[in-house]
Amino acid sequence: MKLKVIIGLSFLLLLAIIGGCKKKVAGAGGKNSITGRVLFKNGVSGINDPAAKARVSIAYGTKEATSVFDQTILTDAEGSYKFEGLNKGDYFIKAEYTDANGFNYNDPGLSISFENKKKNLEVNIILE
Repeated sequence: MKLKVIIGLSFLLLLAIIGGCKKKVAGAGGKNSITGRVLFKNGVSGINDPAAKARVSIAYGTKEATSVFDQTILTDAEGSYKFEGLNKGDYFIKAEYTDANGFNYNDPGLSISFENKKKNLEVNIILE
């Protein structure tokens, strides 16, 4: 009887050790971040203006274009955004903006990969 209990507890301990050794995948929980500004090419002035309240979306675990995102944030008044706490791995980000006149601006998106455990990437996006 004691042998069965010892074997059972050993098996549970082994499962706990294996489960605790999982490799981190792309997504929240890391120390990487992506910061930047979203600008749009103003059709009237021809200059790049800050895209306040632009939607910036991020998909975890992919370098390919997608329509399904894990997180979406809005830029501040200067068009700045920041995704923090990202694990090592692949990400796809995309920005969209609608100006005061109702014109829509977007980009095809871009892929980002983190190889290191702690890095801050600056990614500025210009929408046309």
